[in-house]
Amino acid sequence: MQVGQELKEKGIDILRFTWVGLDGYIRAKGAYVDHVDEMVKSGIGLTKAMFSFTPMDTLSPYGSFGPEDEDVFLVPDLSTLSIFPPSAMVICNLYSNGKPWEYDVRSALKSTLDKIREEYGYEFKSSFEIEFYLVKDKKPYDDARCFDPSAFYNNPVISEIAKLLDDNGIDILRIIKEYGPGQYEFDIIHKDSLRSADEVIIFKEIARQVATKHGIEANFMPKPFNKLAGSGLHLNLSIWKGNSNLFFDDKDKLGLSEIAYSFIAGIIEHAKALTAIAAPTINSYKRLVPGSWAPTKIAYGYNNKSSMLRIPMPYPGMSMIDRRIEYRVPDPSTNPYLLLTAIIQAGMDGIERGLKPPSPVNENAYYRKDIEDLPRNLREALNELNKDSILKEKIGNKIIDEFIKVKTAEVEEYESYVTDWEYEVYRKL
Repeated sequence: MQVGQELKEKGIDILRFTWVGLDGYIRAKGAYVDHVDEMVKSGIGLTKAMFSFTPMDTLSPYGSFGPEDEDVFLVPDLSTLSIFPPSAMVICNLYSNGKPWEYDVRSALKSTLDKIREEYGYEFKSSFEIEFYLVKDKKPYDDARCFDPSAFYNNPVISEIAKLLDDNGIDILRIIKEYGPGQYEFDIIHKDSLRSADEVIIFKEIARQVATKHGIEANFMPKPFNKLAGSGLHLNLSIWKGNSNLFFDDKDKLGLSEIAYSFIAGIIEHAKALTAIAAPTINSYKRLVPGSWAPTKIAYGYNNKSSMLRIPMPYPGMSMIDRRIEYRVPDPSTNPYLLLTAIIQAGMDGIERGLKPPSPVNENAYYRKDIEDLPRNLREALNELNKDSILKEKIGNKIIDEFIKVKTAEVEEYESYVTDWEYEVYRKL
């Protein structure tokens, strides 16, 4: 069946050709149903300048691209076609002169996975735990407590999101009423890493459409409210070869293999630089504070939710299948393609160099003065990323340099902005 015919049968007029920029925003161009099939083959032109756009919806003054630059093409990956009437979307790779564009983060992740598979035979499986708030009139949609069953009694939004995710092949393991009022978490089943990144984008689009239909907002900010819990995007990851989980070793006290320890050591080696990608907004650092159950220290530990890397306790009888690492720094503002590329390349650097991690931390890490801190703000994190020449080269210098240019504009605008808090505190000095 042609795509256009399928869309017409489901009453859909426009297919959104979707991508994620270096600013982390999901954007799209629409193809009308009568011309969808030809657009699927040819792609849709897109100005390169979109990759110099900032979260403020402006061009970075430091950006590499402007109105004079030629177009690239949004070429859809039809395996990502997602239909949730009245909408439909497909995620695209960006091509320049018939080849993947060197600034395209989805293509970079695909290239990374293909190269490692070819060289080592490794397959990466990953999953995300997506936290977000339902918001109405800039306030949490409900006042339900953590794990409160009443949150599900009269809430059509969550069940509708779950149904549409299932219709589009996204397997949900758990749905949780999270700590904050109006805050929920969806945990997605492990998939190959490219698909798991795609599913974050599809999830956000479905959740936003359903929420809008009900007159509310699905909010994916890391910290939308003072004194309420922040929202994370915990990343679970493991390496497989055939049917074997290469992170598992039943002889080790934590159940981890030498490969897993070296992968952990690589993440620790590059932890400060990785933070800029995992927590890429000004708002991200208002979530990463001591005592918040979000990490602030560069450490790993068994089932330790105060550490940057957690080794989760496996489900009973599933130690081999379920042995993984959980990276707890990311939040929903991250670009999942760039995040996965970065974390995989950092971990592979640890494997290739035979790095060994320090001892695990199995106590509350927040107030351990002997453990290094993660960066405390976006400017500090960007400086660390810029200094990490190994990680930049592994990800792609051009992508990271442009990412830093985009994010520097964000930092500078925020640093010159006078907040209500400042006015109230300092106006009578």
